Amino acid sequence: MRYIRSSNIRRLSLMIERLCVKLWPRFVNSKSLLLLIALTSPDSCFADAGYVPKVSRNELIVIDPGHGGKDEGTADKELRYKEKSLALSIALSVQGCLRRLGYKTIMTRSTDVYIDLSKRAAIANQNKADVFVSIHCNHSSNTSALGTEIYFYNDKNVLRTKKSESLGKSILAFMQKNGALRERKVKEGNFAVIRETTMPAVLVETGFLSNPKERAALLDSRYRSHLAKGIAEGIHAFILNRQVNKTSATGSGVKQVYK
Repeated sequence: MRYIRSSNIRRLSLMIERLCVKLWPRFVNSKSLLLLIALTSPDSCFADAGYVPKVSRNELIVIDPGHGGKDEGTADKELRYKEKSLALSIALSVQGCLRRLGYKTIMTRSTDVYIDLSKRAAIANQNKADVFVSIHCNHSSNTSALGTEIYFYNDKNVLRTKKSESLGKSILAFMQKNGALRERKVKEGNFAVIRETTMPAVLVETGFLSNPKERAALLDSRYRSHLAKGIAEGIHAFILNRQVNKTSATGSGVKQVYK
């Protein structure tokens, strides 16, 4: 019986994965595309870590669970939820998934502590992160408001703005594929943590705690896990696409996916 070298499997799977990531914006409603990425990629966070060799990557992702400590965010004692706890739960799952994908990660907080907004941005800047993602839960006086929305900061750095918007679109699409109740929009927002960072950065509002249906979902650990997988897969797709773009810039003739 002849065996295939793991290095050859790795090269083949990377080729398939990069092709999928390159094409996915054209087929954003195709469930088969995400499934193909998940099943063919040894880097997929859906893969069984017991059978897939971990691949080390150079990119550093800073994950920022919103609020913490004295700042509870949206909270309700009677309904027994606190945004700070839910955001941390999702963020820790994102970190776990990204680590299985081989990425380096830093959490702005990994426990229930208060971290100043400027310090959160400084952590990302000082460590020269490649991507910054802040995770929150939304709230509205309109209890029918529902869905995931993502914010990026529109500043004078046009390239960073475009990359941040592309990152947001990638994350939102993959969150939807992983079961987010409703996809809203990627929009501009003037939040300190994404305004003061220097790398592609987004703030993810995972869902509305003010909506009974979405609140019930967010209080379910399985649903939060699905959202986390979507966030991680979206980051992964964004970074792979950036690598494809760098290759095309050297003269491969491949058109960029994100303009």
